Amino acid sequence: MTRRRTARLAASLAALAAALAGCSSRTNVAATGNSPALYTHVYITAQAVWFNNSATAGPDDAGWVKFTPSTPVTVDLVADSGGNFANLATDLRLTPGSYSQLRLIPVDASVPLTASAETLGAQYNMEADCLDGSHNTQHLPLEVLNPDKGLGIQASLRVPFSNIGAAFGAANTGATATPLAATGTTVSATSTSTTSTTAEFGLAFDGARDLTAFNFGGTGAVCGDTVNGVLLSSHAGAYDLSRSGGIQGQLTLTNVTLPASANGTTGLEVAAESLSADGTRHFVVARAPVASDGSFTLYPLAANSSNNTSYDLVIHGRGIATIIIRSILIPATGSRGVSTTGTSTSGTTTNPDTSPITPANLVSVGTLTPRTASTYTTNIAAAGAALPAGAEVAFYQTLPSSGEVPYVIEAAPIDPFNQVLANAQPLSNGTVDSGTYVSSGATITTVSAAPTEGAGAYQVAASAPLYADGLLGVAVSATTPAPVPVGTLTLAAGNSAAQVSVSVQVTAGKYSNGELMLSQNGQLIASAPLDPALVAGGGTVQLAGVPAGTPASVYYVSVRAWCSGATGAKCTGTPTGTLTRQWYPDAVDLRSARSASVDVSIN
Repeated sequence: MTRRRTARLAASLAALAAALAGCSSRTNVAATGNSPALYTHVYITAQAVWFNNSATAGPDDAGWVKFTPSTPVTVDLVADSGGNFANLATDLRLTPGSYSQLRLIPVDASVPLTASAETLGAQYNMEADCLDGSHNTQHLPLEVLNPDKGLGIQASLRVPFSNIGAAFGAANTGATATPLAATGTTVSATSTSTTSTTAEFGLAFDGARDLTAFNFGGTGAVCGDTVNGVLLSSHAGAYDLSRSGGIQGQLTLTNVTLPASANGTTGLEVAAESLSADGTRHFVVARAPVASDGSFTLYPLAANSSNNTSYDLVIHGRGIATIIIRSILIPATGSRGVSTTGTSTSGTTTNPDTSPITPANLVSVGTLTPRTASTYTTNIAAAGAALPAGAEVAFYQTLPSSGEVPYVIEAAPIDPFNQVLANAQPLSNGTVDSGTYVSSGATITTVSAAPTEGAGAYQVAASAPLYADGLLGVAVSATTPAPVPVGTLTLAAGNSAAQVSVSVQVTAGKYSNGELMLSQNGQLIASAPLDPALVAGGGTVQLAGVPAGTPASVYYVSVRAWCSGATGAKCTGTPTGTLTRQWYPDAVDLRSARSASVDVSIN
């Protein structure tokens, strides 16, 4: 090859690299959710979406590509569920490549109501609504931990190249992102024929895991129980819809009587489960509600050539015998994305990217008929050694066949401040129906049998982010439904224990009670009572055993304080039951340290 040809090739490669660096692809982000039947609405309002190539980047680290739509967007995780999506942001111009983390920046409940939340009937930007004993709606602000840092969501997202030819014909501005309005727009067609593909990403919020009900005291009961607050401790998932599929089916409910639910659904859930890495149990990948007509759509689920292993489906809830369908294979997908083509040199083409997401690549388990089963309720006993504040308690059953391991049948997060379940957990008191998936739509034959634990009996164990799963073996049944003692958890492999010392400054007597909370990516990790420091007008609060020593060991602090009105609890200038929340911008960095000190002032 001559030097001239080599030079021309080098120049061409450089031009190609510059063009690829400067081009961007349309990207849409939509949201769906699952919410327990006691909630009539769960509103989440977002003001920005960020992307990063690093899975461990903290909110203050470099590398974030940030988009701020022209107006905030509100979704309702009750309405936007069961295969229904709401667009959070559309027409984001994102550089092609792979992204390992997405961060959603919410609009906190404490700031003035946005137009999008008001349009949906919300009273707060972040809100969880439920019905009290008189069937009156209670509008509860949905608390977010350190809302300024957002909800970090692990992802494996791929943005394809939109139009290389167009990139060569356009000037390279060096910009990596162009934020556009999250409402309908038009795209100008400036070439004779241009084609672009839109990357579609879906966020899935699981309210059964993410909505943590609690009682902070002083205001009495709401929603028919002792709950008077709801915290969003987000474990949301992000899905590349070009590599996703789902499971749908139909339940015949004519022979069962189900209790009334607040949100009009059946109160039943379906859960896709996979085998844990150590092979000792199943874990929940995603959940969806069963609609009032008995239909369900569980979407999105990962389904690509490198991850097309099967899911097991668990259908459960108050009033029915649990159904488990094994080995549901979602086939690998081809490319998915909205392709748009412009054919006029001066006309415009309406942007289809604002159209609702339609679930695709679905397989069907056909029609199933659940059996009636009685129900009992239980709770956990507050342990001497407290569970991590972000823990979830799961109730497991095992099919009576060789080689089977336990399935999660029911699960709920603990009240992080009282170390019990905020609402007693209903459990089906009967045998389990099980069958094996054959092909999409084919009839599945089920058999009824008592699980290994016994009819209506369960194993109970806790789990939490950054901790190893709790030991199985603790039992509960209808004959022994008393509060169950659940063992504490140990740190996950690769983590070491650290201590965080928090120096609290506050006016003595302004508050009687409070909680210090430590979060990571919007998930609650640890908490400690602030009561002694509040009463004394200051002091040091210790958080011991905090997970540390990994690239993701970056945390943020927030506090909540209130006047309980209890006997002897006198507060100056703070009405009884009034809750004050504050969060602090400085990171608690334990990536290479085993201790940290933080100063907080509670105003």
